[in-house]
Amino acid sequence: MAAGHRIREVRMDLGARVLRHDAKHVARRNHSFLNAGIDLAIMAAVLIMVTASLWGSSHILTSRSVRLGTVVALVVVARMALAGLYVRVNARRWTDAVRVVVGAVVFGAAVFSLAGFFVDIGGGARRWLVLVAGFWALILSLRHALFAAIRALTTQRRVIIAGSARDAVAMRAVLRADTRRAYDVIGFVLDQDQPMPPKIVAEMALGSIGDLPFLTEIHRPDQVVFCMGGLPGDKFAPLARTLTQRGISVALTGLGDVAASRVAVSQIEGQPMVHIAPSVRSGWQVYAKRVVDVLAATALLVVLSPFLAVVAIALRLTDGESPIFRQDRVGKGGRHFEILKFRTMVAGAEELQIDLRNELEGPLFKMAADPRVTKLGDFLRRTSIDELPQLWNVIRGDMSLVGPRPFIPAEVAAAPPEFRERELVMPGMTGHWQVSGRSDTSFDELDELDRWYVDNWSLGHDLGILAKTVPAVFLSRGAR
Repeated sequence: MAAGHRIREVRMDLGARVLRHDAKHVARRNHSFLNAGIDLAIMAAVLIMVTASLWGSSHILTSRSVRLGTVVALVVVARMALAGLYVRVNARRWTDAVRVVVGAVVFGAAVFSLAGFFVDIGGGARRWLVLVAGFWALILSLRHALFAAIRALTTQRRVIIAGSARDAVAMRAVLRADTRRAYDVIGFVLDQDQPMPPKIVAEMALGSIGDLPFLTEIHRPDQVVFCMGGLPGDKFAPLARTLTQRGISVALTGLGDVAASRVAVSQIEGQPMVHIAPSVRSGWQVYAKRVVDVLAATALLVVLSPFLAVVAIALRLTDGESPIFRQDRVGKGGRHFEILKFRTMVAGAEELQIDLRNELEGPLFKMAADPRVTKLGDFLRRTSIDELPQLWNVIRGDMSLVGPRPFIPAEVAAAPPEFRERELVMPGMTGHWQVSGRSDTSFDELDELDRWYVDNWSLGHDLGILAKTVPAVFLSRGAR
């Protein structure tokens, strides 16, 4: 009897899973059809309005251009569907949506032009095509870009990360740093053959790789990210099949320290090959970075000099100490330099540090409510005003506007050897760690972010970090 009861329970559970999967599949299919239908309606409206404005409403039903344009509209929608625009998991970034729409419209215009060699579409068709294609691209791009941006800001994807402990920590840092999408990392599913640090086991580990099918039933993730560096290939295929059959999307990352811009995929005799471009260490981008540093730092110092003078006077009047704090830091190539900051602590703060408790794991010292920080100093830290004297370090060539955080010699000496990879580039006033969480970032995540920056540096990436730094400072995210 007990065995029979258990079999019925298993059958009911399997039936419930099938129904849930079918419901998700139907919902996704309906969502895709609805979006495609809306696009077709928009394109039909554009066809009617452009035709009526150019040739009059009487030509709407008789014009060969309209008939051919209707077929082309179906081709454009099919092209966008094949590119994954109507699949929720694919259409995430608004830039991707615009790229897909414009590419599909250009393809459709090419089909229309090619058909014009075989079908008499009448005079004025070229002007008509330019207007129709232009409005299609504009309206559809705005529609999909707007919805993609709203979805990225309002929809939080529940994610489980599977792989080794080290890869999982690195991937969590990457997801936290992505300001274009909202991710809720539920936890890690770790390979039992890999070492698992105690803190990760206590805070984030949900179980082992073998438990993943069961864990997804409990936690209901939208996506599972597999870090292939710590996951044997023979374990991945059956897990991916099980997850996708349940309606859970699967993402792969085996190149966690490599930017997508450095990766290219080719095919040789049916075998895909992944190519990774070398890291940028010289060339025009390096010289351009230095030019941007000097010009921007000089301009900021000139513009902000009256404000900086007021801050310096306020600090002098507050405690009578020098307003500028100087400290030895390690820069590019292991060269030591003297960093400049506005003083935010009481006199003798470095001697008092030995009596305080470090709240950041690893060799770096960090404390949320540091008693050595003055009231004015706390404000300067929260607003990052205390960092502004480093503009002089940038002009002198000690630092850059963007780069890894510079550390004191004692911190560098206590860190693992790979930590010194940051010395391949110049340290910066802001960087990956500031815009991803600033002082809230753990040591392991900070190290991963800085090493990623060193390996994948580009001038465009620097400009992106500078753009993200402004809201990070004004919102005082994690500043201490």
